[in-house]
Amino acid sequence: MTQPIVIIGGGWAGIAAAVHAVERGHCVVLVEERPYLGGRARSFVDRTTGEVIDNGQHLMMGAYRHALQTIERLGTMSKLRRQTALHVRFAEPGGHTDELNARAFGLPGKIGVAMGIMGLRRVSLRGRLAAMRFAVRLQLGMVDPVGKTCLQLLQEERQPADVITRLWEPIILATLNAPMDRAAASLLTTVLSRAFFGGADASALVIPTDGLSALIEPLPDLICQRGGDVLVSTSVDAIHVTDGRATGVTLSDGRLIPVDGVVCAVPPRALVRIAGAPDVAMPDLSFSPIVSIYLWYDVAWMVDEFVAVLGTTVQWVFNRRAMVRASADHVARYPGHVALTISAGSALVDQTADDIIAACDAELRSVFAPMAGVSLLHGLVIKEKAATFLSTPDVEQRRSHPRTAISNVVLAGDWTATELPATIEGAAQSGVAAVDVLLGGRH
Repeated sequence: MTQPIVIIGGGWAGIAAAVHAVERGHCVVLVEERPYLGGRARSFVDRTTGEVIDNGQHLMMGAYRHALQTIERLGTMSKLRRQTALHVRFAEPGGHTDELNARAFGLPGKIGVAMGIMGLRRVSLRGRLAAMRFAVRLQLGMVDPVGKTCLQLLQEERQPADVITRLWEPIILATLNAPMDRAAASLLTTVLSRAFFGGADASALVIPTDGLSALIEPLPDLICQRGGDVLVSTSVDAIHVTDGRATGVTLSDGRLIPVDGVVCAVPPRALVRIAGAPDVAMPDLSFSPIVSIYLWYDVAWMVDEFVAVLGTTVQWVFNRRAMVRASADHVARYPGHVALTISAGSALVDQTADDIIAACDAELRSVFAPMAGVSLLHGLVIKEKAATFLSTPDVEQRRSHPRTAISNVVLAGDWTATELPATIEGAAQSGVAAVDVLLGGRH
């Protein structure tokens, strides 16, 4: 190839595609219509506090192979910290707590996770044994999720109500961002197989210690060092095709760039706006929102790094002061800083930010006794209304594969046929796969 590969879209699919193409020796031009890279997983500065926050708190897992490889190649692995094994504490109103501790018995991988599930005190013995039976059947390939929702599968696998609400539902909401009665069960079984019951460190959580944008900061230099370019605040208006092959793209500023290949790493709604782009045989996608709330307090009241909360609208609470680096000035002015996550948050998207902040603060005070007497100093709500596509069993069977009718144009994005939910890993995997298809397989 003598001309560049143009990658349309600077989210994690486009980022992983760019890094992989550069690694394989190719010149890349990455085009992003927004003024920043990272898509829905990026950082910005809160105007009131001056702190860097993310467009929603993210955790990764050891099973995020493609995302972690991309970060490693960008040289920013030092901005991540891994758990030694999966460890999650649960809390609920009234001060009740529980924990899933995969390292409690010193056993590795899936065995440790299984023992961690058996150690859940607030799940009945019947529920824990049913969860173990489901896990074993999953490992033996005896579970058939095709065409079913998560709830249908769990009921078919005779999972009691307590283990569903205290274990499986929090996992589904956190990883699939969808209600149990709508999300495709095949996504759940893939997540459980790859991550929670995967290899030795697959289930361990990986915690960013800096803003998400810091993880990809070296990308422009990496691309430019190989003769390529990163163009932000720019879009592709047209893909020019001759005899079934793309020969160039026209940018929004009128420039024509000759190409040897194109990676379309944008969602279908953006793809249809590009003249000459390949058709995508996808149904009209529905989307599921994520509502993120950042709260700053006058006291550092939270001890844990993060907690899964049950029985409340708030699902996860992250202690930003324990997880993310902050300046001494920020810590002095705002000693307590937490991030809250509410997945599948359709019920909240029409509420005002003030109402959401007040309701979430009240829920936290019902769960965490150390908040007595603590004052809320500032709050910020981020509503990502189209955070992820909603993959129902029907949609899951129609997700697009990378190859298109144009021989050197391929598709990437968390919405493509990755067999994964719409996560950073799903996006990164799709970008790597698209480049491999474009370049005719791996070396």
